Amino acid sequence: MAFPARSLLTATLLILPIVAVSGCKKQKYDVETTSPANAGQAQLVLSLDKTGNGKISFNFEHMPPPSRVDASLKAYVVWGTADGKDPFKIGILDYNAKKRSGSLEATFADDRMTILVTMEEDASVNAPIGTRVLEQVVVAPKK
Repeated sequence: MAFPARSLLTATLLILPIVAVSGCKKQKYDVETTSPANAGQAQLVLSLDKTGNGKISFNFEHMPPPSRVDASLKAYVVWGTADGKDPFKIGILDYNAKKRSGSLEATFADDRMTILVTMEEDASVNAPIGTRVLEQVVVAPKK
């Protein structure tokens, strides 16, 4: 029995959203940075694998080189904090000055946290002491 093209198209369109949603355990945030990194845009994507482990991806565009803002600044550093705890370093942004963009991938364990991005004089700092250019509360996707 052959399906008319219209019925096949209708069936396909009804199934696609189910497939897209059922395999998707992601939460996405599109955020703009603040002064002195005006016009910067960031996309933060939190995802869970089959076992429930969390991964967070950061992609930044239109970010000025830190040294152009202040000659002493050397790096963008990403931090997290949850439940009133002290901020912890997630990582150092892999920044490309020529493209004015950067990225970072890391893991996470907290269901809800605040992400901070700072411009630092020394990327090896243990606390966010530099200028904040992004602050965003994120919530992990449901397990």
